[in-house]
Amino acid sequence: MSDQAAGLALLDDGRLAEVDGDEGRQLFVFAPQGPDTYLIRTAEPGTDDLTDTCWEVRSSGSQPLRVVAAPCAPEEPRQQFSIVRDGQRNGAPTYAISNHSAYLQNSATRGLILEELGDAPLTTRFRFVDNGAAPG
Repeated sequence: MSDQAAGLALLDDGRLAEVDGDEGRQLFVFAPQGPDTYLIRTAEPGTDDLTDTCWEVRSSGSQPLRVVAAPCAPEEPRQQFSIVRDGQRNGAPTYAISNHSAYLQNSATRGLILEELGDAPLTTRFRFVDNGAAPG
């Protein structure tokens, strides 16, 4: 078993997923929108500017909420994510990511979903790698 953690990527089909390779768009810029609230934009490698693609929460009938790629709209509430430090793993800080009261969680059967916790504990936390200044 590898010590290398999976990364997040917006895949070609537009959904956010955990990946072990280099598929999809994996570089993100967190644009502050308020206290602990961010618009999460993609940044394409090898270009000098940010793309206009952002994370957005989408519902799909009775299926769980998902994060998908969407044109950036800073005023859109479904694109405003809270990112709050929530512990540490192997000496590095970890963070909880949510949109309103739904938290980004890894489901063994459905992949990355957003769900309200209710009385359940938060089971998925994320670490970030700082790749330096964003283009643009």
